[in-house]
Amino acid sequence: MWPLNPPTVSARSSWETCTSKSRDTAANGNLGASLREAADAAEEAATTLRIAAQARTLHNLKAENFKIEGIPDKRVADIVYGSGMTKGPGRDIYDALMDAPEDELCPLCRHSDVTQLDHVMPKAAYPALCVAPENLVPVCGICNHIKNDRAAADAEDVLLHPYFEHTDTVNWLDATLATSALDAGRLTYFVNPPPGWGGTLTARVRRQFDLLELGRRYSIKANQTLRGIHHHLVRQLKSGGRAAVSTHLRDMAASHLVADPNSWTGVAYRTWGANDDFCEGRFW
Repeated sequence: MWPLNPPTVSARSSWETCTSKSRDTAANGNLGASLREAADAAEEAATTLRIAAQARTLHNLKAENFKIEGIPDKRVADIVYGSGMTKGPGRDIYDALMDAPEDELCPLCRHSDVTQLDHVMPKAAYPALCVAPENLVPVCGICNHIKNDRAAADAEDVLLHPYFEHTDTVNWLDATLATSALDAGRLTYFVNPPPGWGGTLTARVRRQFDLLELGRRYSIKANQTLRGIHHHLVRQLKSGGRAAVSTHLRDMAASHLVADPNSWTGVAYRTWGANDDFCEGRFW
């Protein structure tokens, strides 16, 4: 849901690099040559992916159209991605993709650090895309584990593609404050779609928000943040009262939200600062 600049390496270049060291032996039936000869198919597959991503129709892509003729899917993925990219001549491409986020945060959640590459279209089912740069997104381990080899069932089930879809220019993340004294300060995050979003986009963002458990993950982080600033809030309240607490929290919110309108941290400060009860001391 947060954007990344598209990779500059072409799918053909990536495929050719990752298959350049693939071996040809009598035992494997000159497999290396067969994989290198599949560069056209890999390039065509990547073009189809790009068109579908830009048209928001990734759910319409059929796995049978993304095979490498004559070679089992798993073998393609193991050799071209496993041996050719992660452990072979394509490692520089892998590392460049991993370095894409300027702040090392996962573009699917903006919660956790990037630790691995996710295949937008699973490599096990779409082997022709296994090293297509636009099919590889740097993500955190949590998001990648949850997503796994998931393929969208319909238009509302398609996760937003960080290279082609941007929702970061408008505020859609919001939160409410718990009313129970036992949960003082605890936030519940939710998607609050801005005017102009259509039903499909709203459904997709909510589906991704729920699938990746962002509400729970943000709430935990916000609670940890509150514990960390508790002493400072108490001092603010004692020295300047409710107004001092509110001003501090609103200033912190503005600082975070100017950089990212959907920063979970900024939304936390904004929600706390707008609540009179909280600013009068209901964070003890």
